[in-house]
Amino acid sequence: MSTSTIALLILIFPATGAILLAGRGWRLPRIVTVIVGPGVVWASFVATLILFSNNLSGGFTYWTWIKSGSFEVAFNILIDNLSIFMCLVITGVGGLIVSYAVGYMEKEDDASYARFFTYMDVFVFSMLLLVLAGNFIFLIVGWALVGLSSYFLIGFWYHRRSAVLAARKAFVMNVIGDVGMILGTFVVFVNYHSVTYAGVFNHLTSLGPDTWQLELAAFLLLVGAVAKSAQLPLHSWLPDAMEGPTPVSALIHAATMVTAGVYLVGRMHPIYDVAVYAHGAVAIIGAVTALFAATIAIVQTDIKRVLAYSTMSQIGYMFLAVGIGAYTAGFFHLLSHAFFKALLFMAAGSVIHAMHDEQDMRKYGGLFRQLPRTSWSFLIGSLSLVGVIPFVGFFSKEQILGAAFSKPDASLALAVWVFGFITALVTGFYTGRMWWMSFAGKPSPDRPVEHPHEAPPVMLVPVLILALLATIGGFIQTRALGFGPHLVDDFLQAAAGKQSWEGGGSEVVATFVTMILASVLFLAAYRIYIQRAWKPWSAVVPWAQRLLERKYYFDEIYDYMFVRAMDGLARVGLRYVEQPVIDGIVVGTGELAEAEAHNLSLTQTGYFRNYVLVFVAGAVVVAILLLARVSS
Repeated sequence: MSTSTIALLILIFPATGAILLAGRGWRLPRIVTVIVGPGVVWASFVATLILFSNNLSGGFTYWTWIKSGSFEVAFNILIDNLSIFMCLVITGVGGLIVSYAVGYMEKEDDASYARFFTYMDVFVFSMLLLVLAGNFIFLIVGWALVGLSSYFLIGFWYHRRSAVLAARKAFVMNVIGDVGMILGTFVVFVNYHSVTYAGVFNHLTSLGPDTWQLELAAFLLLVGAVAKSAQLPLHSWLPDAMEGPTPVSALIHAATMVTAGVYLVGRMHPIYDVAVYAHGAVAIIGAVTALFAATIAIVQTDIKRVLAYSTMSQIGYMFLAVGIGAYTAGFFHLLSHAFFKALLFMAAGSVIHAMHDEQDMRKYGGLFRQLPRTSWSFLIGSLSLVGVIPFVGFFSKEQILGAAFSKPDASLALAVWVFGFITALVTGFYTGRMWWMSFAGKPSPDRPVEHPHEAPPVMLVPVLILALLATIGGFIQTRALGFGPHLVDDFLQAAAGKQSWEGGGSEVVATFVTMILASVLFLAAYRIYIQRAWKPWSAVVPWAQRLLERKYYFDEIYDYMFVRAMDGLARVGLRYVEQPVIDGIVVGTGELAEAEAHNLSLTQTGYFRNYVLVFVAGAVVVAILLLARVSS
């Protein structure tokens, strides 16, 4: 089988599954949905493994979509190490999540069950199209489809008003990013007369001088990346997206959608390497978002919302990395995050499932003995999130901080390192708070279930696999320590450039100081929330507690600046345009027709003699006209 065929099959498998389930899924036995839903994702994973194991690559054109003179847009797929890397993450971790969903969504009726897996397969297809596209046009198509399918998934329980509002909010935010992507592509096309990656990047291979057009294109593309990856200021949709089923949260927040912005910057690195101002903006946005989201996570009581803000923070780390040119470090953290964040969401889903859909951590407590496998899995994910050795999060996060710390001559790199360092400490605290409140101490008296049980094997096995990957996954790249393998860097070097920092040196000291302090804060949460030995920080600074609970008032600011402003504009339009002009024309036309019909109805007397008179009069008029025409 040719490389081009295998590459196309990666897309065809989930697309076929979605079409089958959408058309006949609700009529077929549930076992068909159980097999097809996750099966097509695993089939794409196998196809990707074939490309990976045989070291296959190339650009493949399948058909010409648009042709106008010398301008062509073809459907082409780009297979290189970066796209293979992303496909492995999407289909591998995504396959585990979709398999987990088989058990999690078991209570749904057959129609909703098939609909859910239809949406999941559409989402996977959209994400694969995004990372495999070889030109800007199909990148935008995949980008938009990811936003659309996320709208379907977040609003899956459409009978809930909160889910509908969350889905709408996510869709609007993503459309803002889509507009940025489209305008950025337009700027690129106007300046380089090409929409293929190769055609654009060939103009930039010499790292020529920066121009305002290039900066504009880079900033516009960054708008798309910021919206899709929920970075400041287009971030507010992500926590609300928790209204979707937990497998949706795991898929969107761990392996796929929110990492699209990181992929975009990495794929466009020839542009960002030249556009220095836009490149610096990527690092600044990532660093600020990382700390911003981490502080909000401190006060959340919904376990899924803690993980949502954690996702924002960790994506901020990835933006920080690609913003300082440490592309492979950013992608290694993308892989690491897919392991431990999918693990955390799925383990949290098992807890929620066992607690009859209760998500408030204050109503848990004491779950460690009752849910031992889930508890240990959640602890592994938590320690990986904190960055404790030997878990995968330690190696990936510290490689990012090490890459920033190793550039003391660059003020931007040192500044974002400070943000990253403080974020790591805050992460240790809110993660400890989450784990201790949920699994340690005594059971809460408000618990909805007195004796919760472990999840069924179809849910537990994917969680345990991810726990294993989060434990040993870091050993494929130990660059943060200055020795050992660096397989991710070697694999991505051709597509994303060589990593500038080789590890070791004083950065190792900073690495272990960061880990130790974060671990201390993880344990400090036990003293505060379980033993009650120390006064909570919120008692010392209650104003900060209120500020964080209101999420720095971003929602209120957006509501005042945009929602209320648009509502006011709509009211003005309704009063002075819609009703008097548009409705006036339509209603006036109807009233005129009605009046004329009424006048015409006066001729309908019902007397035969009147109708004969009208007929004769008409015949006389016609005869006169004919005679006049003949005589002339």
